Amino acid sequence: MVVTVDEVKTHLRIQYGEEDEYLESLIKQAQAAAEDYCRVQFSDPAPEPVRLAILLFVSHYYENRDIPDRTVYSTMRIAFENLLYPYRDPQKMF
Repeated sequence: MVVTVDEVKTHLRIQYGEEDEYLESLIKQAQAAAEDYCRVQFSDPAPEPVRLAILLFVSHYYENRDIPDRTVYSTMRIAFENLLYPYRDPQKMF
């Protein structure tokens, strides 16, 4: 994984380990979404903008899991895509 559970916990200021499995699941989903958007596989170490995009995705789904606000999601998604855009493989798009 490009981002670790410990990094996510630091980013979200989580001190305990009760949600580690859930966070790991979110990390996997975020990395899959980033790889799908870019049509590439990221490995460690990934570029910092990719890592930030994954952290942003994870933190959004962690902090907004009970809030279906489309505006908040759209704002996060725009930032996610803007961070990842330079890493897209245009030859694999179509």
